[in-house]
Amino acid sequence: MGFIKIKLKKRKDIVKFNFLYSLHQHLGWPRSDKYNPEQIYIYTTDDLFDINKKVLFRIKNWVSFDII
Repeated sequence: MGFIKIKLKKRKDIVKFNFLYSLHQHLGWPRSDKYNPEQIYIYTTDDLFDINKKVLFRIKNWVSFDII
């Protein structure tokens, strides 16, 4: 199982990102870092990795973040 690590530009976009990502159910499990909540790890399986990247690029239209 792999993960994708992203860093949000604004802390207030955490809820918006989680909402937009939750519209695409069963692709992964987003989790925020306890000490740095702007960093989000999306745990996913290897076969859904490319689909997750496509979804993230769509979400990037509404929420600004960097894939680390």
